[in-house]
Amino acid sequence: MPKINNLEMTNLKYRRQFLFSPIECKKLEGWQTEKVDNYFIYVHPDCKFEKSSGVNDLYLIGYFCDPHHETRSSQDILNNLSQLNNINDFPNKLYSLVGRFVLIIKTENDFIFFNDPCGFKTIYYTKDNDKFFAASQPLLIKEVVDLKQTRFYDDYFNSNYVAENIENWVPSGFTFYKNTYHLIPNHYIKISEPIQVRYYPFKEIELINYSELVIKFSNLLKKIVLAAHRNMDLTFTLTAGWDTRIILSCCKDYIDGMTFYTLKYRGMNAAHPDIKIPMLLSRTLKLNFDIYNCQKEITPEFSDVYKSNTDMAHIDDWGKIAFGMSKSYPDKKVAVKGVCSEVGRCFYYPNGKVNYTITINDLLNLESGWVELGFLQEEIRKWYLSLEKNCYNYNLYDLFYWEHRMGSWQAQSQLEWDIVQEVFTPFNSREIIDLMFSIEASKREKYHPQLYLDAIKYLWKETLRQPINPIDNKTKIKNTVIKILKKIGLLQGLKSIMKKIS
Repeated sequence: MPKINNLEMTNLKYRRQFLFSPIECKKLEGWQTEKVDNYFIYVHPDCKFEKSSGVNDLYLIGYFCDPHHETRSSQDILNNLSQLNNINDFPNKLYSLVGRFVLIIKTENDFIFFNDPCGFKTIYYTKDNDKFFAASQPLLIKEVVDLKQTRFYDDYFNSNYVAENIENWVPSGFTFYKNTYHLIPNHYIKISEPIQVRYYPFKEIELINYSELVIKFSNLLKKIVLAAHRNMDLTFTLTAGWDTRIILSCCKDYIDGMTFYTLKYRGMNAAHPDIKIPMLLSRTLKLNFDIYNCQKEITPEFSDVYKSNTDMAHIDDWGKIAFGMSKSYPDKKVAVKGVCSEVGRCFYYPNGKVNYTITINDLLNLESGWVELGFLQEEIRKWYLSLEKNCYNYNLYDLFYWEHRMGSWQAQSQLEWDIVQEVFTPFNSREIIDLMFSIEASKREKYHPQLYLDAIKYLWKETLRQPINPIDNKTKIKNTVIKILKKIGLLQGLKSIMKKIS
């Protein structure tokens, strides 16, 4: 297997990340650099970086697109935003934008930081001697200022939770460094007063007639994909699941020239539904389709740079997959993913029913193992209390999945995979998520979302020629047994026994 040369390794270091610092960083001399007042903005060469001057000076790290003005580029949108007079106008203007970005607004005497709806372009920040620092993740801040690790670092990485969860994660907002924080989705910060300010949700959700909503939802999703297609060179992930299938159904009118792929990892073989179904579907619809083998042995050189790009690096799982992609994924293509669709699909209450008041303990128990980590309990408590008067009629489970599971677990995954790909997520849109929230939950159940089925029929019904998430006989039997045990009240007892045995 050919080795990655030193020049390539240098480019992979902190790939597609950024640093905002009052101290010059000599290590980043080859990066895109902008000096603004007393601050330096450093952006990796493979990450888009644009600026616009108007009423305020705006700096965009990453990209966004506007489904209601499909031909507008990120620069066009940025130019329009730079004419806004009032910081309070930005939430409404950002509402329909889709992308993965950090937006820095330079006012007369301040800097203000926003990012994309799910916080996939991460912002971590600290203050040291009254100087403000921000970056994609803490190790990059450590290049210019000494960050002190908290005692929770060892507690976490030596915990049973981490040992038992290859995709372990922590709540948004939390870090393992003193006085260092992570920006939670739907919040902004000012450097003059770095306290996170919630700006969404900002109104009650109103129910919409279902038939009308199916059309609105379908058309908006199609416009989102089209806007991205017109501004980026896309390649689409394809699995057996609902999320990628509905995105595929948006592509009917411009399928020629598009490419699709599936990743083969974690012991998958040709019979795995996420391999078998996309292959059958690609033959049926004549798609330009590839399978990228991510079951390769990772090299020490790649492993070292991957682990040094973030201290939360999941080297034994996401790292192995990323290495496989580094050998086959088309580097210049932007990957279209279906993630965050489940924000609107009742992820934590699959049947669409919650017949009780959601408590802090309910939220802690959503991730098995968190209850034993007291420092995480405090983070959930703070988030929960901050929403008591701020969530309008949004479901707390939905917001938790959005701001924590997407804003931390998925955002961390995308941060780590910046080493091999840029990502576009059509469902990373407050407008599309709000539309999903605007129908009764029974129409958007986790496993059988009627909304998705009807939207796919409306957009491109032929994409339903292959089943979605087919269940094999072994899984059917397992699910039946679990259902029976749960019904007679023995499921939790069996889980406890199995845990003690293991």
